[in-house]
Amino acid sequence: MFKNSLLGLSIFVSITLHSQSSNTVPRIDSLTHLFMENTLHKQQIFLNNEDVLNLTEERFNFLTNSIGTTMPFKFDAAVKTQINYMLNPNSSFLYKACLRKDIYFRVFEEVLDRKGMPQEIKYLSIVESLLSPNAVSWCGATGLWQFMPATGRMMDLQIDGNVDERKDIYKSTEKACEYLQSMHDKFGDWLLALAAYNGGPGNVGKAISRSGGKRTFWEIKPYLPKETQNYIPKFLATAFIMSFAPPIDESTNHLSANEMLVPVKMCCPIDMKYISAVVNINEYEQNEWNSTYKDGIIPSGMENKTIALPYSKAMQLAQWQDSIYQISANAFNPLDYIRYETIAQSYKVKKGQTIAQIADICNVSAGDVKRWNHLKSSKLKVGRTLKIYKSREITMPIAKTPPLGFFFYITEKEGQSMNDICSKFNEIDIERSCEINLINSPNTPIGKGKLIKIFLK
Repeated sequence: MFKNSLLGLSIFVSITLHSQSSNTVPRIDSLTHLFMENTLHKQQIFLNNEDVLNLTEERFNFLTNSIGTTMPFKFDAAVKTQINYMLNPNSSFLYKACLRKDIYFRVFEEVLDRKGMPQEIKYLSIVESLLSPNAVSWCGATGLWQFMPATGRMMDLQIDGNVDERKDIYKSTEKACEYLQSMHDKFGDWLLALAAYNGGPGNVGKAISRSGGKRTFWEIKPYLPKETQNYIPKFLATAFIMSFAPPIDESTNHLSANEMLVPVKMCCPIDMKYISAVVNINEYEQNEWNSTYKDGIIPSGMENKTIALPYSKAMQLAQWQDSIYQISANAFNPLDYIRYETIAQSYKVKKGQTIAQIADICNVSAGDVKRWNHLKSSKLKVGRTLKIYKSREITMPIAKTPPLGFFFYITEKEGQSMNDICSKFNEIDIERSCEINLINSPNTPIGKGKLIKIFLK
């Protein structure tokens, strides 16, 4: 267990969502490096798969004791079975988690250290979600720590149409640790706290009573729900393998795992696509780290709005945040200048025509033709006049003058060109816009998520 709780506390107060200080590049830079220097260089023992599969109880106990943890490991047959399963070549269970561990473990370790809890609890998130903030179970449990909606709200996590803080990396970790600490205070044992996290404190309390007052997991195990009986061995096996024999598959590591994840406080509502475009974060990574915000929009009326980014990107965001808000305020949205109106047309049925044929000719659906004309049968009488409704797009003039002399626009799909964006609007100077943005021609594909400037004539 790390011994730098004072350092961890200072970093947490300074850079997490509870911070009241401003976002500055020197602050994020110095604190991040200080944290990494003090927490990321530990001497470890690494075993190969054969070593693990041939473990003796004596060797297992020596290794787990070397961690210096208060987590009560035990070389139980159920733990050994879980270890063998996870090391099976056909099992990809831990490989998926290893793609994310260097990002999320740094967050978990700081919180656990500050609270004086066993560092091995970080492995619980692998059992729960494979370290995925977007994980959703069949019963609706969500996030890295798999909070149910009712539990999340009970723990003061905001869950509504705009935000789901069960997916917030920092807040959900805080609340999961708070809950586990309260269960440890209640039962006096970390494995019982984990059992309560899975099966609920009520089931743990009943199992203690049915066992005659026993107070360890292994003694009350037969009286717990079957899922919880397997949950603790799975956790211990995961913690052991990740501590001494973590799988390595660097070829598929698609996240920026070489940098610490840093939260940057945001002052105002904004569509995160502007942040992604300016600091050059792809859509996958943005959603991976900030899926708290539904539809990718940080809403108004929310306290402690933060964006989580790798260290170097967080520095850019802290430096350029005012510019990003200015870009958002001067954005060009084509839909603001397009409206649609419905026009009615008549179609006279010709001999032999079916509803499907008429729908195809009019470029509408057969179901709509039947609904518009209250047709219960597919048979049509020759000469009957049918009502056909079409939507017509109308382009409105761009009357707004750009305050900066131009608009900003972020491309929405791959292959989008200046013609795709601007050709409907006579007021836009496409040639000049291409020239300023170093785009070869109006038909040149630009790419998705690119920030460009749009000039008027």
